[in-house]
Amino acid sequence: MTCRFLLAFCLLAASALSTQAQERQWMLDASDSDAYLIFGVPDSDDVGISFWCPVQQGEVNVFIPEASAKLHPGADITVTLKADEESATFTGKSEVNLEAALTSVEAKVPANAQILAAMLKADRFRVIIEGNETIFPLIDADLESLLDLCRKP
Repeated sequence: MTCRFLLAFCLLAASALSTQAQERQWMLDASDSDAYLIFGVPDSDDVGISFWCPVQQGEVNVFIPEASAKLHPGADITVTLKADEESATFTGKSEVNLEAALTSVEAKVPANAQILAAMLKADRFRVIIEGNETIFPLIDADLESLLDLCRKP
């Protein structure tokens, strides 16, 4: 009987914890000067990837906050984006991410790049940095609105 009670208690506690956990989601935010599309947990520092741009400047910055512990800060880093059959490689810059004890990477992508057009049609995309591949979903990502804000008029 004690075992059943303990098992029931553990199952109840586990289900309560799982309902409190939030999953990452896409969030679009814009001001007069900048626009952001962030894949993360709302109201937290948990961000998987973000795209941002100065409004109507014609480029999009791709920011990966936790790229790798193996990268050296201040280095030029190869960043490859893949969506369906489309692939593009860009040079990014690495920086220390003090919050995660990892190195972040940011790369500039032209707002009219084919890879971004391919991402509009895809349900996921891949980011490859120094051999490490991460897959991100694109479902509910308002990438089209971000690109509208980022493109030159």
